[in-house]
Amino acid sequence: MKIKTIAILTCIMALFTSCKNEDKAIREMCQYIHNQYPLATLQDVYKTCYQDFFGAEHLMNDTAAARYYIHQELEQCKDTDLSFMPQREPTGFRHRFVRINFSNIVEGKLNEEQLVMMFIDAAGKDNAYSDDWFEEWKKIDKIAIEVNPNWKDEELQSELMMAAENRYAVRHSEAFRISYNPHYRIIRQE
Repeated sequence: MKIKTIAILTCIMALFTSCKNEDKAIREMCQYIHNQYPLATLQDVYKTCYQDFFGAEHLMNDTAAARYYIHQELEQCKDTDLSFMPQREPTGFRHRFVRINFSNIVEGKLNEEQLVMMFIDAAGKDNAYSDDWFEEWKKIDKIAIEVNPNWKDEELQSELMMAAENRYAVRHSEAFRISYNPHYRIIRQE
């Protein structure tokens, strides 16, 4: 009986510690976004967390189309300043995926085909972390507002809750797109 009680208490403590660590990771991610992208909104927090939770699966319907869109976007951004975002940036708070900035191709650190293949590999599988995206987003939303009260926007929060409930992806906010010129693709962390 004592061993069973100790085992149950150990499991409860491990779960509690895991939740505390997750909360800390969410806070650190939100603080990073706030510091790195001062004009980001809660929508941009949602986007990176969604990417981390689902990977790029929502973008992959056709590998030929993916290759075409990467090429087109690369052509459009070759003469633009891509330095507003890091060359490599983890998504969300679990860092399951990485955003690879197109600047890596422009600067010759990676070729277009390598990026296409890594993107297709990342998107070609069921990447969902779990089935609880809505519950996870509720938790992230709460912590994000604690970290940066300026992100509080009831209308946007309601829209993002609806998106989370339906497991929808969102674009970066207009402020983010204008200020940071994001051109990247999601690949697996490894």
